[in-house]
Amino acid sequence: MKRLLGAFAFDQQRLTIRSGGRELSAVYVRASDDAPVFLICHGIGEQVEYWSGVQELLKAMGISSLVFNYSGYGASSGRVSVTHCEEDAIAAYWELKDRGHRYIFLLGFSLGSGVVLAVTPAIEVEGVILCQGYSTLREAALAMGFRRWMTYAMPDVWHNLRRLNEITTPVLVVHSDGDQLFPVDMAKRVHEACGLKGELIIVSGFAHDGPVYFPTEAYWRPVVEWSARTSSTMAAVQLPTGD
Repeated sequence: MKRLLGAFAFDQQRLTIRSGGRELSAVYVRASDDAPVFLICHGIGEQVEYWSGVQELLKAMGISSLVFNYSGYGASSGRVSVTHCEEDAIAAYWELKDRGHRYIFLLGFSLGSGVVLAVTPAIEVEGVILCQGYSTLREAALAMGFRRWMTYAMPDVWHNLRRLNEITTPVLVVHSDGDQLFPVDMAKRVHEACGLKGELIIVSGFAHDGPVYFPTEAYWRPVVEWSARTSSTMAAVQLPTGD
């Protein structure tokens, strides 16, 4: 965490987003005026500063990005709740719309995969990207070490398999075969639930949080390329090539 905070590169790109009566800390990195943008809903225990390396890499590949702290996370006010997380994501979406972005993709990482699928029916986006996500919140809790009886005591929210049956938006599922928290078989079930609207990319060697803490093109370029293929309006976007 000390290394990530020390490498934070976007202090001038910080902003505050209003969500209800709460204030959300966020970082907005603009690649160009007409660039597509990824609205990032991060994982549990993360802060916007941890995403600096990813945002820097996305900018180099021609993608703008906005990552925000949920209510009660980092410098964001309020308290953590399912409702607040969803309201916060929608508030961040309207921040991007107000800034003139036409091509918005929702990107949910780990915990955030449940958040983005919950809000997708309420907004218009080009596509949904689920990175290192889970099938249901209860199954995620079981994978994290909670006893089974405890998971059934949880509210049945962020049921990603069920949500995927309710949306028509194109979906990309990205998962590492090295994820020791949520197994790759979970990602395959999520992909199956997508039906024809889904695509699955399995990458090798990354631990669960590796794509955030040690971002590389091996993980993120396929995501960017998928976003360029997703709609006819995006097909003309010229992605910078690697060395």
